[in-house]
Amino acid sequence: MGRAGPLHLYYADRRCLADDLVATLVTAADRERSAALTHPRRRAEFLAGRALLRYALEQFTGRSGPSHELRVTAEGKPECVAGPAISLSHSGEILACAVAAGSSIGVDVETRKPRTPAMALAAQYFSAFEVSWVEADPDRRFQMLWVLKEAYLKALGMGLAGGLGSLECRVEPPLIEARIAEGEAPPNLGLFAGRTCHLGVAWFGEPTRPINVASWFPAGGEDVLGPFERFATTGAPQ
Repeated sequence: MGRAGPLHLYYADRRCLADDLVATLVTAADRERSAALTHPRRRAEFLAGRALLRYALEQFTGRSGPSHELRVTAEGKPECVAGPAISLSHSGEILACAVAAGSSIGVDVETRKPRTPAMALAAQYFSAFEVSWVEADPDRRFQMLWVLKEAYLKALGMGLAGGLGSLECRVEPPLIEARIAEGEAPPNLGLFAGRTCHLGVAWFGEPTRPINVASWFPAGGEDVLGPFERFATTGAPQ
């Protein structure tokens, strides 16, 4: 059996995606779904996210972005019908997506500090070991663990309802050790650091797949967050 191939991560600044560019990628079905959102900002975020997903699928498959059929699970996870695994995240104005052949994948990006102090949130949701690790650099390390945990829950198709405490991460760059309930297969994880934010990805199956990270900043848009540098992964660095 051949290797599953690399995971592809794309990120973009919504402010750099002009309406006419988004319009060339989204479909009537995308627009119909966005119409159910009452706030104009939420509609714009939804359509920009769909545009990024379709751009990524176009790069991955060589087929036009609008030709792919997208649907959403009951838990809110986007899926590409008869296509590769996908995942989508946004934080503030930043969008990120993941595309990969094979098993389910999850991605999360975080650009902002939480409103509640990081240590208070860590004490509520993280293990004692993780709380101790976060304490040395609260805002930065809390964000690292958060994107890994949320990416894992997205890969499961569960979202935050799956519980942030269901995964414990021990991050000692360049490696991450992932621990979950006994008897279950731990995820593979990748953690990437931008200038002011972090990007996490989780997947199952082949543990040492290469991870490619690329920006989508058309029309001369400025990449103020990247490039995202590999910080740590489970397994040997690729």
